[in-house]
This record gives sequence, structure tokens and C-alpha cells, in this order.
Amino acid sequence: MDLPAGHTWRRATPDDVAAVCALVIAVDVEEYGEPDYEESDVREEWSHPGLDLARDSWLVHDAAGALVGYALAWEKDPGSLVQADVFVHPDGPDLYPWLVARVTERAADAERVHVFSSEPNARRAAALTAAGYAVCRVFRRMVLDLAAPVADPDPPPGVVVRGVTPADLPAVWALVRDSFAQHFDYVAEPYDAWHARLVGGESYRPDLWWLAEVDGVPAGFLIGVMHEENGWVRSIGTLPSARGRGVGTALLQTAFAAFRENGAPRVGLGVDSDNTTGAMALYERLGMRAEQRYDCYELTRG
Repeated sequence: MDLPAGHTWRRATPDDVAAVCALVIAVDVEEYGEPDYEESDVREEWSHPGLDLARDSWLVHDAAGALVGYALAWEKDPGSLVQADVFVHPDGPDLYPWLVARVTERAADAERVHVFSSEPNARRAAALTAAGYAVCRVFRRMVLDLAAPVADPDPPPGVVVRGVTPADLPAVWALVRDSFAQHFDYVAEPYDAWHARLVGGESYRPDLWWLAEVDGVPAGFLIGVMHEENGWVRSIGTLPSARGRGVGTALLQTAFAAFRENGAPRVGLGVDSDNTTGAMALYERLGMRAEQRYDCYELTRG
């Protein structure tokens, strides 16, 4: 499989952040009518432990030198799972089969390869299907408009929600690990790598991190960021032993109020449609609605 005439490829370098971001935004706008990506997202993705741009990235340029294709693959769980992204400019030729082939080759030693594709992107879906991938999970983006006042946080008895202090960070890391241990695709991350990626990242907003305690014991967390003008719940989790105590509701109500105070017109989060903890129902009870669909395509070997 060759690239179209006049097209060339090379590996990405840190100098390509702006061009890659612009390409992904063009795909976002084609798919859902609005951008959903920032340069800080590119830099964070390129900071994954073990990722080497000189091995794990592909940039395709047309004859005029414009970036029209991009792919990235990294070992999320070495030997077991490779996570990959592929993007092609909506006005360019269909480079998806070529890019999917590259990330699949890169993942030759992995048991599984995962690539996400939004529901409207028929070209990406067709290339993945033709290469032997199949949808294994469906994720939805949930959103809540914040134009109107939101409910005041009202934690039930025994539940306290407070801001995260630097001293709390090891406890939050442990809550992430333990609350997500049984979730789809979760791979535990060493504390130092987690701290460098989230606390050391450009999007870190310590005022949008919360810790929930049940009877004085850490039991849940919420990590928020501002994504352009909107709020985004990057991660929320509750220990299995504390579920059903109103922890998730208290965390979300606290976050919604804070995002509104920050001027965000809406807040969003992503959720696994097959999540067994009742997360989808919780979000809907709090007024969130499903707005976008993203399919996780999987290729398995062995």
C-alpha cells in the first residue's frame, strides 16, 4: 500500500505540535461542528511513558507541504495493549488505510490494538473494519448546559467534599488506581508518571480537583480542567465500598457549581456506555445528556 503521488511521510518532532493540533481540529469540526483539541493536548499525548516520536508517530504531507495525515501509537500496557490515534484532513485523499496499516505494524507484538473513532467518521471506520478491527466498546460524551443555576452541593451525612491539597495527591492517585481497577482498558500508572502527566501538565487546575471523604476516609475524587471556555470532568471515581453513598453526586454538583463560577457555558465528560457502576444513569439524573458517540475499535491477536 503506497501513499498517493506527491505525498510523503516522516516522524513527528516537537516542532510539529501546532500543525498536528490544526489537523485534529479540522477533523473535529468536520465530525461534530466544533473544535475539541488544544496544543496542550498534543504535548500531553506525546509525553506518554515509553512513547518515542521517532518510532511511534507518522506525519503525511501533500505535494504542497501541508499536513494531511497523522497517526500516533503507544504501548499503553507493554506487550498487551497498544493505543493508537489516526487522523486525516477531511479535504484530503483517504489516507486512513495507510495510517491504520502503520499503527497495526507498530503493534505487531501486542495482544490487542485499540483505536477510537467518532460515529460520523465513515472513512476511519471503513479502514479499521477492512484491517480486521471491530467495535468492542461504545463511549458517549455527556454534556450539561450551565446557563441556568445548578443545584447547590448537598452531600449526604458522612460525606465531605473538599479541595485537593498537595499533601492529598498520593491519596488521589491511590483512589484513581483502586476505583478504576476493574474498568475497561484501565492500566495502573506509577505515581511519578501520573504526577508528571497530570500535575505537571499544562492543563493542571488545582482549584478543580476535589477529594470526597466518607466518615473521614478518602473514598472518591474528581479531576477537572478547563477546555477552551468549557469545563471538562477529566476523571471521576468512587471506591467500590463507598458506592451508593451519594459520593459521585456530591462531587459532580461541586464541580458543576465551580465550572459555572469560572464562566463555563457547559461542562462535559466521557463515559463508557457499558460501565457497570451506574455512571451513565447518575449523569442523566443530574441533567446531563449524551451528545457524541465514540467507538473503540479493537484488533486482537493470538
